[in-house]
Amino acid sequence: MNEAQAAAKLQNASAHSFRHQFNCCKNCRCPNFGLTESSDYLAESQHLGYPALHCKACGSYPPLVDSHSVNLIVEEKAKQQLTKSPCGCSHCEPGFFLGTTVGVKRYGKTGANSQRYQCRKCQNVFTQVNIKGLEPLSRLFSLLNRGHNPQQIMQQLEIAPKIYYQLLQRLYQCLRFYSRQQEQRVLHRSFCALHTESQIHEFSEQKRIWTLCSTEVTSGYVLLHTHNQSQLQLNDSAHYQQKTSTLLPPLSDSPIVEALKRRYQLTLNRYHFEDLHYGSTAALRGSQLLQPALTAYAHFQLLSAFTSQNQNFHHYIEHESSIRGAALMSCVEEIKQQRADIYYVYRHPRSETDMGSAGNKVGWWNDRWYPADFGAFCSITNAQQNPTKVALAQPLACQNFFQHLQLNMPKQLKSFSSVDALFEINRALFNYLLPDKEGLTPAMRLGCCEQQMTASELVSAAVAAVNSEHIDKFKR
Repeated sequence: MNEAQAAAKLQNASAHSFRHQFNCCKNCRCPNFGLTESSDYLAESQHLGYPALHCKACGSYPPLVDSHSVNLIVEEKAKQQLTKSPCGCSHCEPGFFLGTTVGVKRYGKTGANSQRYQCRKCQNVFTQVNIKGLEPLSRLFSLLNRGHNPQQIMQQLEIAPKIYYQLLQRLYQCLRFYSRQQEQRVLHRSFCALHTESQIHEFSEQKRIWTLCSTEVTSGYVLLHTHNQSQLQLNDSAHYQQKTSTLLPPLSDSPIVEALKRRYQLTLNRYHFEDLHYGSTAALRGSQLLQPALTAYAHFQLLSAFTSQNQNFHHYIEHESSIRGAALMSCVEEIKQQRADIYYVYRHPRSETDMGSAGNKVGWWNDRWYPADFGAFCSITNAQQNPTKVALAQPLACQNFFQHLQLNMPKQLKSFSSVDALFEINRALFNYLLPDKEGLTPAMRLGCCEQQMTASELVSAAVAAVNSEHIDKFKR
């Protein structure tokens, strides 16, 4: 066996695989749960007025999902979120959390004396990018940290728009690479819990996108932030339809049980449970808007790469049925093996008398909700009468990140090209630079760093991580 074959075998043995088919029974207590083929299935039913799979074993009608579109969205989002670019072979190198690195070997030099490399798997030859010019990146990040908009930054740095966008992309790639490298290092643990909430992010001129944020529960560290903008050309049915909003209001002024009953009723008023709309909007130039539910399926598939490092894990998701199926499909086998559980959580300023300690049955499936410090929770996967109490150490982490974005993201963006870069830069800023009342940042709480970093220290560490990766490949 040669070196390339050995590397390929190692990668395939530890590679993470995303799920590709999503049309199946999504009732955890049904023997058909997660099975894409069963004699109990009626492949397409219109019984409830929309295309659905009918499982005769449990009587459920999960709406049909465009699996092909989800797979394309996962591929697009994985390249944006998890790729190791600019390090390694662009064809073979698995992304962060997706498998063991393939590795490269030196392959001479270019006419300009830059080192060339050859992929050990496909023999593709390429020149590795070496990040230079630390000062412009540090100055750009500092200005973004102070909330300056692109026009102000270009004036202060005395650079043309082309140079600004080049620096922005370079900063984005370095910070993304460094943060993923640290996350991969610290998330090897026996148990992990993730908290996911959605939000509408607004730009000027009525441009509004739907976003999902997932944080590590104990630290409040933002692991993944996904939005429903895409450059993919998909079926019309995969695109957002801009219908009247079906978003669930917080209802924080109502008693908690009454609020939950009202939220279930509003969900029943939808075309189907996953049919989420947030009103009229306009896409940024160069992009399309996707159905929120399809975005959710892609988001939780990416999260499955993070949780693949854990023996056991929990997903705490907001009380929103449009993301329920996506969460379930991200960990079918782990649920069956009793290694994973999924809970609805509802943040509400309840009083002690709002809900009994034994829980309250609410909704069409008689979901049993239990009181918690942050409001209430309901197990989706666990049939026990007294499930483990849900504790969110940082219950407002997702909301705090959404507020940070709304305050710091430029409102005048018209083009899609810089949105991902700015979202990711602000994720790094939020995780590494913003301390809580105890002086701890989310990155410190997660274990990514020992002390609060300055903007220049974070950029320096990120650039060093990218450049040193060239050397590290030869030590593996």
